[in-house]
Amino acid sequence: MAGPIPEDMMEALRPKSVQELHASVAAAGRRKPLPPVVGKLQQFITQRQACEQRCISRLREQAVFEASLLPAPASVADDSSNKGGQRELEEQAREHIGAAVRKRFAGLENQCSVLCGKRLAHMVSS
Repeated sequence: MAGPIPEDMMEALRPKSVQELHASVAAAGRRKPLPPVVGKLQQFITQRQACEQRCISRLREQAVFEASLLPAPASVADDSSNKGGQRELEEQAREHIGAAVRKRFAGLENQCSVLCGKRLAHMVSS
């Protein structure tokens, strides 16, 4: 039986740089082709990422649209000093509604990954 490999020999075989590591891996080559499931998984992942990006983009556009559905402030045209308090209340209400819309749609963004995974599950099944 052979004894343990000396430390010097192990150090001599270890790549000294990242380029040397890449070169040795490339030189080793691949003996067998990848199984077909690898291609399916790669395609699934790319399409799921694209689906997630579209989903999040559409949700953000919808959030902006819904936050803009507030009626126009009544105090914009009137510059009288007694309307200042009303203007502040309207602005606070707008900020509150905008925050609620953003919070609701941020929660929906988390579901884009699950939704897209379910939509594309047929690609990797069977």
